[in-house]
Amino acid sequence: MLKVLSTFVLLLLAFAGNAQNVYFHQDFGQTTGLINPQPDTGQFSHVILTAPALSFYKFNKGYMELTRSRQDSATGGIIRAMRAAPFEPVPETLVIRITFTVQNVRSPASNAMYFYVGEDFNPVNNSFPGNGLMFAKCSLNFLEDGFNVKDLETQQISSDYAAKTKVVLTWVLNNSDKLLPYRIGAKGQEEAALPGSYDLWVDDRAVCKGSKAYPGTSGYSPAKLSNFEMRFRNGVGEIRIDDIRIDDGQPGSVLNEAIVAPNPAGRERIVMAGTGVKAASVRLIGSNGAILPVKTVAEKHGLLSVMPLSPPAGGMHILQWEGQDGRKHSSKVMIE
Repeated sequence: MLKVLSTFVLLLLAFAGNAQNVYFHQDFGQTTGLINPQPDTGQFSHVILTAPALSFYKFNKGYMELTRSRQDSATGGIIRAMRAAPFEPVPETLVIRITFTVQNVRSPASNAMYFYVGEDFNPVNNSFPGNGLMFAKCSLNFLEDGFNVKDLETQQISSDYAAKTKVVLTWVLNNSDKLLPYRIGAKGQEEAALPGSYDLWVDDRAVCKGSKAYPGTSGYSPAKLSNFEMRFRNGVGEIRIDDIRIDDGQPGSVLNEAIVAPNPAGRERIVMAGTGVKAASVRLIGSNGAILPVKTVAEKHGLLSVMPLSPPAGGMHILQWEGQDGRKHSSKVMIE
């Protein structure tokens, strides 16, 4: 039995080893344990409030809610959600996907929320990071009855979107000396981000392509994609973030796949391998068709443990989950 288990573990590690490096992914399937100065891949290192009574956040089941109730940042406060702990291993490329809605706008503002990627971001100093620390930055504008997205290097602006419209912001950043191929959506045509540049999209529409990285005259740094920050500092309104995923964008055979092993599995723990699993979507269905309550725990090497809250009966069960592309998957699991 030990030999069989060891073989499965090696298979899992080999399978996971072909995956993309996922530096951060949070779909807010849980509401606690999401902030840690020494974060894992599902945690912010810091969420900072400079005026908590006026500008604040809340983790809800399925989304993070950010609210500002006064216009200017000096008296109305700032909300900073960030990864100040450097991504490891140091990325040469990043693809950032943020699914969000602007729930309401009570006071419009340019650059209501900033998005930054760079290095040496300081969670203590609430001043803007200087250009010397930046790889790229973009922003979200509040309009009278909606929003748009702006690339701050080229000043190009997306289409306008009505409040409560859910969109996906995709930011493809390339600090390497090679082209970075990628697709927008599973069926989109292949695009490529140029070395030392970035592409910015909202849904399937490009805001900019080939924008120059390193704003101003800042010089090259191999660690320029180490930190990420969202800064809500202007306007009055509410932003709802449903999902954030940051990976290296490298093609991976397991982006939307997973395997279950060992199979048969024990009653205490079922192990899945593959970075494409949305942890909050995992369901275990018993032999009688009932959905069994489980909790999921992210492990090392891209593994995900699925733990039934009560020991299930032995026999054939169905494990269901959703991939990052939104497609449904399932696998039969024999529980001993």
